[in-house]
Amino acid sequence: MRWLGIFLLGTAAILGGCRERQRDVETADFARLYVNLRVASSSREGHPERARLAREDVLHAAGTDLEGYRRKLRNLQDDPDRWEKFWTEVQRVSDSISNPKTKGH
Repeated sequence: MRWLGIFLLGTAAILGGCRERQRDVETADFARLYVNLRVASSSREGHPERARLAREDVLHAAGTDLEGYRRKLRNLQDDPDRWEKFWTEVQRVSDSISNPKTKGH
């Protein structure tokens, strides 16, 4: 019985860790989507209709729409820990776009 308890605790810990990693991956993916939407909008500054179409293309490529995007954003805002991870990833992705590293360096 003791070994069963240890096994169940170990299994729960592993599954909990996997679930947390999955949430981190989802948060990072959403941060990249956020940055891609910002880039799509800013690259068409002064042309609101083109910017809207570009954002729709980015959302479609990500397999979502504006409502799904907004829903995911609200979910992130409701979880302070994930919200912080989201903004950290947004900063990292934005920095990588602003300062791309060249191959071999």
